[in-house]
Amino acid sequence: MVPVVLKGVITRVYGRDVFSCMLHDGIRAHEFSSREFFQAGESVRAQCESEGGKLVAGKVEKVPDLYPEVEERLMGAAKLQPAGKFDKTAEMLAPALERIARKIYAAQGLGRHTVVKFHGDADGISSALIFRKFLRANYAQQNGAIYSASEAMRDVERMGQQFRPLLVLLDFGSGEDSAQGLRIARSAGIEIISLDHHPPHQSSVPSFALRANPWDVVPEGGDGSRYPAGFVCSLLAPMFGAEAGGLEKLACAGDRSEIMPLSEEDRKRALVLDFVATYSGFGQGIDFYSEVLSKPELFGTILLQAESRLEEADAQLRAALKFKKTPKADIYWFNLDNISEKREFPNRGKISGRVFEIVGGNRPIVAIGVSKRTIIFRMNDLAVANGLRADSIIGAMKSSFSDFVENGGGHARAAALRITEGFEAAAVEEIIKMIERN
Repeated sequence: MVPVVLKGVITRVYGRDVFSCMLHDGIRAHEFSSREFFQAGESVRAQCESEGGKLVAGKVEKVPDLYPEVEERLMGAAKLQPAGKFDKTAEMLAPALERIARKIYAAQGLGRHTVVKFHGDADGISSALIFRKFLRANYAQQNGAIYSASEAMRDVERMGQQFRPLLVLLDFGSGEDSAQGLRIARSAGIEIISLDHHPPHQSSVPSFALRANPWDVVPEGGDGSRYPAGFVCSLLAPMFGAEAGGLEKLACAGDRSEIMPLSEEDRKRALVLDFVATYSGFGQGIDFYSEVLSKPELFGTILLQAESRLEEADAQLRAALKFKKTPKADIYWFNLDNISEKREFPNRGKISGRVFEIVGGNRPIVAIGVSKRTIIFRMNDLAVANGLRADSIIGAMKSSFSDFVENGGGHARAAALRITEGFEAAAVEEIIKMIERN
């Protein structure tokens, strides 16, 4: 019998009276049997002997935490390919993406419990579908753009007892209103990675272990929102030898980004994803979306319904539009409560974006959808190029009218504001004034 000494992190344990343990030392994984039980994540030193080609531990003792050392070694050994290339912004994101790729590589090698949460729209779903090509994890849909304190508490309850839990947030959670939830999750030992294109707020950023966000690399005055989260994820996929397979175009179509040419088929596929997401509950996984896109008959049936609903909403929207011309942009505002119903397609954000198709024209346009306690903004690229930003307007409203503005967030071309009931008309009036003064 040949004595063997193993030292590393336990990544998996199974069995009853005699336990089979997997241990990783940062270079390779080893399996040994032991009569003593250990939890995944514990650092141990095992004195083993080889019996019939299998390692049997005669003595196992706990040692000080080795995880950082083991992880660092494994991250350094990650065999990665170059990140995807597209333009200067993609090139500048490559270092952040490489750090994330190495972290994910080590997490999979060490058997960490990983959850991927994705925003419930075409961009977020496309992001998750891309991630699913290279990352084994639990996937769950997020139906809002805010990672709330209550959601964080649910994650702490579900993930807190797992081995080194890792949470990946796709296309949401970077704004100020997510800061409290992020702090709660982080304080409970959940490590958080963010891939997003919403402006990262200084109160949320410290909770991210790693992040890849175009806003961190675009030049001052640039618009990081133009690069959807699905596009960011498509740059990461090649590092694992995977291809986005055109899903990045669905993300662009869903978020009305013009950074790459899009086909009518891309727009239809994004529309179907948005339709299905509207009726999917909180926590919906990713498999169903893949099934919808891969089954022609199911896809065609849903597309017909989505297009029919859009036609109905467009007719109502045309009748509801109010208009004002300003030096920086043409402003259209309308009452959403007369057009959209909650939990129905098209949702209020989608309806607000339809203004651009309805009014047409190659000119700067701002669309403002108003409903009970909520105001939704949409701006086209020409309006942003003229110096207008939806998130900046929200920031100004929150700062100047805190007596009736409750919260809000978003990015340069799309954002929303939550206000006290009864102040909707006053809020719209102030927003129009801000645009006129801009």
